[in-house]
Formats: sequence, structure tokens, C-alpha cells
Amino acid sequence: MINSGDLKTFNLIDIFQIIKEGKKNCILVIENNNNVYGIYFKDGDPVYVRKVKRSFFLYMDLDFESVLKRDKISKQDIFKNFATLLPIILKFKEGKFSITSGFIKYSEDIKPLINTEKLIILLSRNLSLEEVNRKITDPELIFEKTEKTQELSELADLNSQEREILALVDGKNKVSDIIAKIHFNRILKDENILNINDEENVKKVYEDSELLVKRALYGFLASGIIRKSRNIKKSESIIERILSYLESKPIKESLKEI
Repeated sequence: MINSGDLKTFNLIDIFQIIKEGKKNCILVIENNNNVYGIYFKDGDPVYVRKVKRSFFLYMDLDFESVLKRDKISKQDIFKNFATLLPIILKFKEGKFSITSGFIKYSEDIKPLINTEKLIILLSRNLSLEEVNRKITDPELIFEKTEKTQELSELADLNSQEREILALVDGKNKVSDIIAKIHFNRILKDENILNINDEENVKKVYEDSELLVKRALYGFLASGIIRKSRNIKKSESIIERILSYLESKPIKESLKEI
């Protein structure tokens, strides 16, 4: 379990994934350019964001009501504060973070303002190729849907392109297969792409398709919409095939054929 680190190593998607999977009541502290921010999570979803001068100010209160009183924020104004600060934090690519669990107590009427799954998908749309390749490590990887795919994809509010990519995740298609199918679908739907003759631009269009698919798969994986396939059969070497063949036949018959 990662409780602290650097955003250069663990991006916000990875951090949100950890918090959501554990359905944590916690404070995510992010320090960036001498600014300190705290995102408050209830059951793995964000409910409040604040900016403080020093990180220890985030730990001065044990219940959420006291936090609001200290910030002079009414429950009706929580969203305004949330909507002002969260977009700033979501742009961070550098800084230190820490997760403190079980620290704040919430009343029943405090509800999440946005689903963590939706935040994960929003962030995944802007990942670089270097970032997506950390998790989508091999074009031969095969993914499958989970038991909660339908529920989580609705919470994540996928766009039409992401839904098209998700439909191709079937436990059989490799990452490379999905990229190829999405790429050719883009070509057939867009006459401008179809009319490109320059080799460099054709290559660029394919790279765009690759990044598009990998971003979506990264987001799906982090939000629990998909997982790595559990039914991948390991390919056998030539020696393993020979041994398997010999074991399946009587010894005398096998020796005759050899």
C-alpha cells in the first residue's frame, strides 16, 4: 500500500485508484510549489478540497464539521469551494503527496460531489504516451470486463469513443487488436484522414489512435471497469510441445514415430 510519494512516480490516477479500491475515509495531501492542498474523501469519493499554509493545519480537526467551521464554509458552499480548487489540483504533474486514512469523521448528510471513477477517466484523457506505457506495458496484453463493468462505466460517464473501445474489450482482443480496429474505424469515419498521403502524417494518425486506446484502457483499469484477463494460456516452447506429445502416447509408439 502506497501512503506517500512523488507525483512524478505515482500520478493522480494511481493515487485515486488506491483510495477508491480501499473505499477510504481519508485526506489526500498534495504539496506543490509551496502550496498545500487537502482533498477529503468519504468512502473513496471526494467531498471537499481546501488550501492551507502548512500541512499540519489539515490535521487539527477530527470531524468534518470542525473543518468547515475553521474554513468558515457552510455546507451549501462546499461545492463552490470544491469546484474552485479541484481543477487546479488535477493539473499537477509534480509535487509530494501523502494519504492519511481514518482521520476525519463525517456525518451522514455529507455526500460525494463527484465519483472517483469519473475523475480517473477525466484525468486519463490527458495522459502522455510515457505515462500510459507504465501500465499498458505490452501490446499483447488481453483485458476483460469485470462484474461491475456496467455500473462503473455509468459512474465514469464514458464518452462515445471510450464506449467503442470498451466494447472491444472481450477477453480475446489484444491491446494491439483494439488499436488496429479503432484506427481503421477512425479512417473510415473521417474523410480527412482517408485522404492523407504523406507517410509522416499517416504514422502520426496511427500514433494518435494508439494513444487514444491506451489512455482509455489505463482509465478503465484504474477505475475497475476492466482487468487483465485471467484466462491467458501461456504459449509453449517447442521442447514443451514435444514432451507434451510424447506423454500423450505409449512409449513404444512414440519411439517408432521419432
